[in-house]
Amino acid sequence: MRTLILGFAAGVAWLQTQASLPPHAGVLLWAIAGAALLTALLLRRHARWRCVVALVAGMGLGFYWAAWLAQAVMAPQLALADEGQDIVVTGTIASLPYRFEQGVRFNFAVEKAVGAKVPSLIALSWYAGFRDAVTNAVGNVQPGERWRLTVRLQRPHGNANPMGFDYEAWLLEQGVRATGYVRPQPRADTPNMRLAAFVPGFGNVVEASRAALRARILRSLEGKQYAGVIVALVVGDQRAIPQSDWQVFNRTGVSHLISISGLHITMIAGLFALGGGALWRRSFFTDLQLPLRLPAQKVAALAGALAAFLYVLLAGFGVPAQRTLYMLLVVALALWLGRITSIVHILCLALGVVVLLDPWA
Repeated sequence: MRTLILGFAAGVAWLQTQASLPPHAGVLLWAIAGAALLTALLLRRHARWRCVVALVAGMGLGFYWAAWLAQAVMAPQLALADEGQDIVVTGTIASLPYRFEQGVRFNFAVEKAVGAKVPSLIALSWYAGFRDAVTNAVGNVQPGERWRLTVRLQRPHGNANPMGFDYEAWLLEQGVRATGYVRPQPRADTPNMRLAAFVPGFGNVVEASRAALRARILRSLEGKQYAGVIVALVVGDQRAIPQSDWQVFNRTGVSHLISISGLHITMIAGLFALGGGALWRRSFFTDLQLPLRLPAQKVAALAGALAAFLYVLLAGFGVPAQRTLYMLLVVALALWLGRITSIVHILCLALGVVVLLDPWA
């Protein structure tokens, strides 16, 4: 299994070095999977050859899995003729809105578009004014709301400077296939307006919870110097931290502590595991005697895993947080099943899950 996972990760990394995607990735993916399974059955008595087959098959599977996902993500494309045209879209606010002096930015999950084929997830800016002095009332958008907006879109574009930030690749990782802005003066029969205060859905519930928690923190710490740092550590939104603070963090070498990752998630999971296990043990001195029905170690593992999962959701489910969550889940599962696992197994399983779900990680 470890050899297969390492080969899979190597195949995914190999694809990232290619100038173009290979054709027929889905067909080749299934062909390699079938051939690898058949070969493994034929060589089940030859451990050394099975290891070689697992490595080669893993590389092939990783390469074409990443290619197939890339083709699926890049398939919804805005037509060149639709760039710069007024398009009426209906959908939901799919991210924490970022408010700045000139307006607000947010991701928009498109449900319906009139007059053009629009990707399912787009990034929008809603400006308070334009260069021609047109004023624009910016809507108070919140996660989970359904809006009808008139927008102008373009395909993802970014600078291609060596060693610089690759904006197009970042948008691809986020699943955003078009960017644009809200028009200040739409047609009278299709004004920009909120259609529903909240649309039920798992992602909308998570983003609405993050927004409510962020608003509560900012309200409680209004005027405080490090309110933005607290928000970053709780919900993973770093955009409220001023650039002057980032310079201090960079010069003192503590920038990584502001990003929610292994340290924060493991600390939260450990605290909940200790608390859950301690409370479960105390019930032994009552009439319930719960430890006789379920060991306290299993309860502690479950409490820590659930706490880590909820914290990762509130943090925005970033790649560093995902890695830690998967490693914690492997440990929790090993404790629950009573199996002893090694650090190598934990790291390999976490690597496999992260790359499987997000090849760009």
